[in-house]
Amino acid sequence: MPTAQSIEEFKDRIDLFLLGLRHPVLIEPGKEVTDLSTSRYSLSTEYNKLLWHVWNEHTNFVRQIVGIQKEKPGRMELRFQKFGKGPPGTLILAESRAEEGRLERRSQRARYAQALRQYLGQLFPRWKVQELSSEPDLEHSFSGRYTRGLVSQGQQAWAIIGAGDQEDLSAVEGILTYGLIWLDWLRQKKGNRAIAGLKIFLPANRAAVTLQRLAWMDPEKAQWEVYETGEEIRRLDPGDGGNLKTALAPLVVPPLHSPAAQHWAARLQAFSPAIETYRVSNGFLTWAVRGLPFARETPKGIVFGVGRSETALDERTFSELGKLVGQLLRYRRADSEDHQHPFFRLQPERWLQSTLASQIVRLGCDLEPETVLRQVSVIGGTEHGVLDLLAMNSQGRLVIVELKASEDIHLPLQALDYWMCVHWHQQRGELERLGYFRGRLMSSQPPLVLLVSPALQFHSACATVLRYFSAAVETVRIGLNENWREQLQVIFREPH
Repeated sequence: MPTAQSIEEFKDRIDLFLLGLRHPVLIEPGKEVTDLSTSRYSLSTEYNKLLWHVWNEHTNFVRQIVGIQKEKPGRMELRFQKFGKGPPGTLILAESRAEEGRLERRSQRARYAQALRQYLGQLFPRWKVQELSSEPDLEHSFSGRYTRGLVSQGQQAWAIIGAGDQEDLSAVEGILTYGLIWLDWLRQKKGNRAIAGLKIFLPANRAAVTLQRLAWMDPEKAQWEVYETGEEIRRLDPGDGGNLKTALAPLVVPPLHSPAAQHWAARLQAFSPAIETYRVSNGFLTWAVRGLPFARETPKGIVFGVGRSETALDERTFSELGKLVGQLLRYRRADSEDHQHPFFRLQPERWLQSTLASQIVRLGCDLEPETVLRQVSVIGGTEHGVLDLLAMNSQGRLVIVELKASEDIHLPLQALDYWMCVHWHQQRGELERLGYFRGRLMSSQPPLVLLVSPALQFHSACATVLRYFSAAVETVRIGLNENWREQLQVIFREPH
């Protein structure tokens, strides 16, 4: 039988292994594969047993782990004992590398390219289709999820981009980024033709986000046409994105904590001055080390764990929490002894957000440190997002800070989505009603957007996309030093 020490070692190895996987799955031979990235779990040591409880909307089970059979990169085999007198079994933890359907998607995209050619022939019979391709081109950031083309008549031409109904929501909503890149590239390479603008083809009932974004593109930089395909082809008005369905979470009055919660909060904070405490939109507290949450308050008490692991905090588990905090303080620091440790590598954007929140004046733009709000919940349509930082400058102007620790081609349009939401609520006086920036006079000037990233991590297409923004969406790119964890420095500020 495993000893108490070996049980703790098993638990630590499993926890660290899971944190190193981007998309973990749990496989029990003969049963359905469990996607751990969409599940919650609890690894607990009770009565010298290691119990693993896994639950989601489809399953709920507990296994007693008695050993680790094999471990290699991306795969761990666990031995478990069934309750009662059942025989032992094997659980497999692995990184999901599912590529099912990849070839079928390629065929679907080829068929869509043929259909798009037919659409173009119907809509523009006098125009010639010069190019039409869905082949990816990483050098120029052309994605294979879209069919891109060029139609011309004499010296006049239009850029074309389309997505078929086989694409998921993220591809459909990302089409404008790639359309702007394609349009700009054509204008540079086809200098002998005047490329008037961009024609965008989208599946039926999936154009709302693109239309709302186009409302804030500069009409002097290009013309925009949007078509909805399906049983019939319908042209949509880019100036009519419909009502913006958006919501900001109110800054609620903090709930009255129970004496027990107050007791635990004090003991948590006593671990180290490096522990951050902040409130999320529902008013409950979260505790973190350099942006990585390790404990949070719930209506039923405080739970702790990193990632999807959750363990209720009580006297019996307090020592386990102390061990977790000790490891976080050891590894999640600029001078960490192991930069490959999951605690160092996890959630770099949260780390950067934590650093910026405490040193916001380094970004310039006359920002007021005491106005900084972190993790502002935003709802747009059916999508939930989190605005990294929202603040004010000394003139009362709202400032949206959207940050990325690594390259992201969609950064400008993601920031635009947040800008549209905040601007919408600002125009209607909603921010004051929701409790934002109490006691401060808010300027009626549209929000300023700061795009912040390590200087070398800005995608090369970022400046291209920003060139097409309306002048009303004032944006500044701020590049940081690569070793921002050690000391934060601004390398450049570039208004757009």
